[in-house]
Amino acid sequence: MGVNANAMIVPGNGTIFHAPKAVAFPSNPLTAFTLTGTPPEGWTNLGHTSRENTLGFSREGGEASSIGTWLADSTKTIYSSVAWGMSIPALQFDSDVLDMAFNGDFDPVTGGYIVPGQTAAIETQLYVLMQDNTGKLGFWIPNSEVTLGEPPSVNREQYLELPLTASINAADNDVIPAVDGRPGIMELFKTGLVAPTPTP
Repeated sequence: MGVNANAMIVPGNGTIFHAPKAVAFPSNPLTAFTLTGTPPEGWTNLGHTSRENTLGFSREGGEASSIGTWLADSTKTIYSSVAWGMSIPALQFDSDVLDMAFNGDFDPVTGGYIVPGQTAAIETQLYVLMQDNTGKLGFWIPNSEVTLGEPPSVNREQYLELPLTASINAADNDVIPAVDGRPGIMELFKTGLVAPTPTP
């Protein structure tokens, strides 16, 4: 497309929304989701996350290896499987964040939150919204499993974090269409991003 300053974004502010996997994703996410407004039906804003440590994507695998034959070297390149993930430095100690971190339950006697010794991940869909004064950038992840990552650590001068980690799994083909047989794992939305016109 060439030089386009409007295609860039500084993610100065952002938040993360979550919903059960069966909840509908809006057709106009950059308009339907706002940082502090009411989210679409069935979706919940995870609230405050750390400004210092910020959200981060991870990608492991995908290493290239050349294989050959007795007749010829390096006849084909194969790639190892790829695993995507995301770290979420959550700050709010409320039921939504605690459930994602520990998948526990409240004690009806004490009112405290029970943390099981064996953690089971929560299956959910996520929508990450970032924005600056020029536009928005969103990542829709329809199939993820979220649990606690690293144990919380205490810093007297920063908010206490619950570091969540999300495994990003392949979406069903009727949710995100596969690309050349490769299952989709997320969709990206950007203000001003327009699909190219197909070549006749």
